[in-house]
Amino acid sequence: MTHAPESLLPAISALGGMAFASALVASLNRAVPVDHVCLMRFADRAGPPVLESASWRGGQLVGQVQQAYLAGLYRHDPVAHLPVGPGVTVHLMDGATIADAGYRRVWQGPAGLRQRWSAITSVGGQRVALNLYRLAASGEFSHGERTWLDEWASLFAALAAKHVEIVGVQLRSRDRADRIEALSARLHAVCGALTPRERAVLARVLLGMTSQGIALDLCIGMASVLTYRKRGYARLGVTSQAELFALCW
Repeated sequence: MTHAPESLLPAISALGGMAFASALVASLNRAVPVDHVCLMRFADRAGPPVLESASWRGGQLVGQVQQAYLAGLYRHDPVAHLPVGPGVTVHLMDGATIADAGYRRVWQGPAGLRQRWSAITSVGGQRVALNLYRLAASGEFSHGERTWLDEWASLFAALAAKHVEIVGVQLRSRDRADRIEALSARLHAVCGALTPRERAVLARVLLGMTSQGIALDLCIGMASVLTYRKRGYARLGVTSQAELFALCW
């Protein structure tokens, strides 16, 4: 297998940007077959985690699982309840052994998820989990693949933690461009089907800008702003600004 530091160079270069998850899943596939990568940040146990994800295979169907997860299945995720101390906790979940019937049904539905390997750590009191998925068509992680992943778990967790830290700084930045970029990345993670214009409009909605302010900022008409917002809401499955905030913050 390729040594992790060498194969992960593209992902390291992408830290803090929209391409991080995509670069990570591509880098990982140089060493271990991984169908989907998802980074979760449990900022508040009462609400859904913040997600960033990318697919190597089965992206559309995995995206459907992700939407169901954000809608409430996250409450049954063992990662949300595992005791996490200092350092890194490694967890392997098999779709066939998920305790909650609804969660198991979604896993075994059209997306056909088989296994998930997770490296879990804590960043500023928030639980961060880097999850690597295998589809049923790809089979389980082999003993050798799991050994390799376990060996480099601390590095994977450090990458995830650093990415979360950089994005957090961007969101807290006084530089509006940094915050818009971070919010756009968040929207892309929640729904990869959003167009660049829809992301641009919705990122500014999340920033608290009015429709008129968005139109002036993007140099487009008010009608276009409303159209992009409506289309973006439809793709995300939300109907109001409050629901958008609940989904993305």
